[in-house]
Amino acid sequence: MDAERAALERLAERLWDERRIVTLLLYRLTVSRLLLAADERRFAPEALREVDQAVDLLRQGELERDLALRDLAEVWQVSPDELLLPELVARAPEPYAHSFRDHLEAFGQLAEEIDDVTAENRTLANTQLDHVSDSIDALTGVPRERNLTYDAQGRFEGAGAVGGRLRRAL
Repeated sequence: MDAERAALERLAERLWDERRIVTLLLYRLTVSRLLLAADERRFAPEALREVDQAVDLLRQGELERDLALRDLAEVWQVSPDELLLPELVARAPEPYAHSFRDHLEAFGQLAEEIDDVTAENRTLANTQLDHVSDSIDALTGVPRERNLTYDAQGRFEGAGAVGGRLRRAL
């Protein structure tokens, strides 16, 4: 097998691995969303741990992809920074160009879905934090003063004393 084909094959395999990991991340974020929507707080720490594990796998996959890209860049005598997926689609011979095009579309779709699920998770988590804060207020009999502020999107929100730091982090 010649050097170019070996480098293309290795990169294609890394992209398939990375795509599976991104799909796993989406799955775990979706499970987190469903747990939050079902008010199953007891499982939230485990769900978040699983999301973190998927993110760690993704970081490892990115390193492996970077090494494969560097090998291909050396064969093609270009900078690895030039070899983004659209450039790979344009430069690679078939069947690799087709495979890279497929990855480009799939990663775009997965990124949109992850953005949507993450936004829903934030909304649900903020709702849950408000519920916890209200419960503590009811238990202690001391209503907490709520600071009303605007969020990054310009929406009016309450930032109560309980969970305020966590709300800001989310």
